[in-house]
Order: sequence, then C-alpha cells, then structure tokens
Amino acid sequence: MRPPRKRSQLGPPIGRSRPKEALTSLGRNIIEWSFAALITLASAVGMPAQESQSDSAAKKPFYLPKNPVAAAYVLGRLSNPELIEAPRSEFVYVALLQRQGLDKKYRLEALEGLAKTRNTDTLTELIAGLGELDKKGEESAPVLRGLAALLLSRSSEELASKRQALENLSAQAQEAATRQIAFAGIITADKSLDPAWKSLEATAPKLADLVLAVALVRDTALRTRASSKVEPLLNSGDQPELRRAAITAMASIPGREPDTFKKLAAMIRLGTEVQTALASLQRIPKKLWPSDEITPLAESVLKHLEAVPATDRTQPEFVTAVQFATDLASLLPAEQGKAMSKILRSLGVRVVVIRTLHEQMLYDQQLIVVEAGKPVEILFENDDTMPHNFVVVMPGAVEEIGMASETMPPEPDAQGRLYVPASAKVLHATRLLLTGEKDKLSFTAPDQPADYSYVCTFPGHWRRMAGTLKVVKDLEEYLASHTEPVTPQTTEWKISDLAPDLDKMGSGRNLARGKQLFTELACAQCHKLGTHGYAFGPDLTDVFQRWKDDRIGVLGELIEPSKVINERYRNFEFELKNGDSVAGLIVKEDEASVTIQSGSSEALIQILRRADIQTRKPQGSSLMPMGLLSQCSKEQILDLLAFIRAGGKTEASGQHH
Repeated sequence: MRPPRKRSQLGPPIGRSRPKEALTSLGRNIIEWSFAALITLASAVGMPAQESQSDSAAKKPFYLPKNPVAAAYVLGRLSNPELIEAPRSEFVYVALLQRQGLDKKYRLEALEGLAKTRNTDTLTELIAGLGELDKKGEESAPVLRGLAALLLSRSSEELASKRQALENLSAQAQEAATRQIAFAGIITADKSLDPAWKSLEATAPKLADLVLAVALVRDTALRTRASSKVEPLLNSGDQPELRRAAITAMASIPGREPDTFKKLAAMIRLGTEVQTALASLQRIPKKLWPSDEITPLAESVLKHLEAVPATDRTQPEFVTAVQFATDLASLLPAEQGKAMSKILRSLGVRVVVIRTLHEQMLYDQQLIVVEAGKPVEILFENDDTMPHNFVVVMPGAVEEIGMASETMPPEPDAQGRLYVPASAKVLHATRLLLTGEKDKLSFTAPDQPADYSYVCTFPGHWRRMAGTLKVVKDLEEYLASHTEPVTPQTTEWKISDLAPDLDKMGSGRNLARGKQLFTELACAQCHKLGTHGYAFGPDLTDVFQRWKDDRIGVLGELIEPSKVINERYRNFEFELKNGDSVAGLIVKEDEASVTIQSGSSEALIQILRRADIQTRKPQGSSLMPMGLLSQCSKEQILDLLAFIRAGGKTEASGQHH
C-alpha cells in the first residue's frame, strides 16, 4: 500500500497544471512563508544566541531558530556588518566562516569558536568548513580561496596530523577547486608529490587535480621538485586534461621559466591548447621571456585573437590575452610593434592590465593613454612583496593626496579601502592589495583631456610609485604620432658593474641631481641626510665616515639592502589573536605592550598589547626595495652616491665631506 501523501504533496500535480514561471514563483513564496512562520515562532520560543559583553540591555533581543536550515536562512538575510555584530553562537560562527567578503580575522574567530563549541580543534573545523562550502558549488569559490590560504599556511607537521581528513576531502569533494586545495595540503603534509602521485597515477581526472594543486603549494622547493613529474605531461596528447593541468602548473615552478616559456610558445604556434598556454605565459615575468621567441609568438597570438568572434571579446580570457599581446608588441621593432598595437586596439574595449614590479616599488607602466569620455577598465595585479593600491587623482594632486595619506591611521573607509584620503581630487581607487591579489576599476574617462595621475597611496610609496593617466581627445590620432607606452627599462645592477667607476664620485658630480634622486627614489621618506628626509631608518649623514670611505661597501648597502640588516631596523610581522596581521619596526617594548612603526609618519605608530599578540616573526628582507636603482643610469647612481657622501650638501665643497 502506498503511504499517504504529506500535506505539501496534496492537490493537483503542480508541475503539469502550471507554467514553469508560476511554479518557480510559487516555490519562492512557499519558502518565504515557511521561513517567515519559523522566524515568528523563533521570536516566541526561539534559541537566543550567546550575548557578548558589548551587548547592551537596550539592544533588541536576537533570536535564532533551533533548526540549522532555518537559522542559516535568517542569518543569510543579514548584511555583513549585521552578521559581524550578531551575538556569537554555533550558527553564527558557521555563517562567519562561510560568508563572502569578510576579513580573515572573522574566519579565524569562527574557527576558534567552532572548535570550542564542538570540542575539536581549528584545523579540523577548517577542513570541515571546506567540505561544507564545496556542497554550495561555484558560488563559494571566493571563500574557498580565502580558507585555502589559511589551510596552506599551516606547517607540514600540522597538516600531516590531518592527512586522512584531507584524503577524505579530496575523495568526496564535488568541486575541482576543493579537491586541488585538499591535494595541496596533502603534498605539503608529505613534503613531496610522490606518495599522492603513486596512489592517483592510474586515475587521470584526479591526477589532473593533483597536478593543478602544485601551483597552490607555498614551499617553492617543493614546487621545483615536482617539475620532474609535471613537465613530461606537456607531451601527453592522448590525455588533454592532464596536459592542460601541466601547462598551468609549469608556470608556477621557479627556475624553469625561460624553458617553460619556449615550450608553451611552441604549443601556441602549433595551435595546441592555445587558451591554457596563453593564460600560463602571462604568469611568467616579462624579464624572463626569451628574446628569440617574441616575434614568432606575437604573430601567433595576434592570429589567434583575430579569429575570436566579436561576441566573445569581452570575456576576461580575451581581455588579458590582448594585454599579453600588447606586451609582446612593445618588445618588437618599432614599426612592427606600432602596427600590431593598432590592430590590437581595434579588437575590443580599452582595457589595461597594470602590475607591480617585484621589490622595486614601481608600476610596470608609467603612462596609460585613454580617450576622453570612453569606458576604461584597469586590471591591477600586485606581484610585489609589499602592499600596494592604484588611485587615480586629478592633475597635479599627487603630492597633496600623498601627503594626506601619510597622516592616515590604518583604518578602512566605508568601501574597505586603506590610505585613500576622502578628497574630491581622488577620482577612483582600488583597495590595498597584498601579494598575489587582483582588483579591477571600471570607469568612464574624464571628458576633459589632461594629464591625470595614478599613484600608490600606501604611506611613503607615492613619492616613487606614480604614473600618468593621459586623457586625449582622439586615441588613434594620439598614438599615430606617439610611441605606445612600454614597460620601464630596468637594469639589475651588480656591484661589479659600478665598482670601476666609484673613483669618479670624488669631484665634478651633479649634486643637485643627486639630491633630486634622493627624493624621487623615496630615500628621503625613510632616511635623514643632513637637513633632508626623515629619521625612520638609519641616518645617512655620516655613513661614509662610518664606513671609512668604503665606497664599494656603501654601494653594496644600496644594491643588496637585505644582505646585512641592522637589528635596530629589522621589520617584524605580528599575528594578532583576532586574526589581524601587522608589521613594522619595534620602537619600544615593555612587559605590557610592544610599540611598532610601519612608516615614517607618526600616524603609523601602533601600540600592541602583548596579550593580543599570537606570534611575531623577524623578516628576512629589508624595508628598502631591492631594485631601488634599477631605473637609474650609471651616472645618476654616481651622482646619488656623491650627494650622500657630501652629507646632503649641494655646494661643491660638500663633495669633500
């Protein structure tokens, strides 16, 4: 006998008697009515969440249904600020862990809260949280990436203790991204790719996820060792999924970049896995591109882009491929590059990808040209070890905005942006990006042609890290008579390149130019030199006296600033118990607190309570960028050294300081 139908099943067969749109609408209404009833019931017999000490008696009581699904629905209707303010309970911790757009500190708080509530540990809850997000599908991808960073920052020993849980996650996950995160954890736990490789070698789809996981592993030595297994897969034509995974993974393996570039360029010329190969090539630094590959690759990429249907030319893959082709065109002979650039501009919207130069405190482009009144899209990627943003300001406003940012405390504005002054002269701004992060600005170029500026407003960076956003009346007309903007020319100076000429800094140098460079290179932002600069880093006034006029020694400090770091000026990174991470020089410390300073401005002095500090780690690199002199000529470097040797004086007698 068939069991009686439930109340929700009574009535005519809805699916056949109503159109699909009506069914969808009715379904939504039933859900809304059901949960509205649950919320009403919760207000009478609901489960009050635990009150925090900051809750006042005047605050309206906060109730949650006991049913997890109903509670998730109620919490899902809260905005992020409302969720953050919600009294803590198990359901609230779950919501904080899974909600998109929240700061890392709330994820860490949620893990701590769940571990305490469930009598487990934070790593167990983190792995479980990844599994729950996996069930939600692609919509959870941004949060998955955030939790992946938390997982893969754990030590090999910690991850090894949860290896079985990671294996279970990799086996049960529905989303490829989740499997790859789990595999990256397993590789890190094993300190090798080999054990996981042996167990999955016969299963192509899972092996592809394992190969893609290599790019997520933080240990560069581990990634390098993985190349012996990953690289041969570039030739696995009978297993295209594995080959695509290998193409993606190889771009992340250090020390193999020029060879990888050649192999992927050859694939593009043959029409093999073009889209995947293009995406990987863009992740290889331009300075490592083999010069003999540029012309044939540029021709192949242009041919590929011209074949893309017009309807697909707004896709992110096409946009970034156009930027890659533009970068290739900038390296071609002048006439050939100009012709290719013109064709590329005709293929789509004006989109510019701008990146940072590693350890040089510079954008990779210092001139961007756009047409007045036309839509512009800036894709900003931070490949540097320091945080940076991209802020568009009115003509002539760089110094005003830069100086204003110097006095700002490290507190985000209403849009979550740090160090962006509230000024009408700030037109557009990204958030502050950490290493490896990306952001996008979409806006309409100003109607008035002029030289606007873009600048990094992180305190101290604006003096060096700025460029020109040139707005012109007719872009094609402008570019017909001007060279397309190219990457700044850099030289990786070595001491041996300059040592033979150091005797030329004794007299006859251009001290005024040396003074100008001292400011433009942002040396003055951290160092005192005579009456110039700020005393945040070591005082340089008598540095040549201290080094007994050892010119090679002083030059070495400029070229290799991290080789020897005075402990007084060593940077420390502090992980706080609330999940925040701050860094700076230790100004003073006592039994109760540690005072740190993150830059020359007094606004960047913070007092940390010892009770709030989880860990502190000394940093192995100097605050001074390694490539500070990379855009200077030999003569400019000698002028700068002469100015420093003169103790900040510009008169001729100062050269004999």
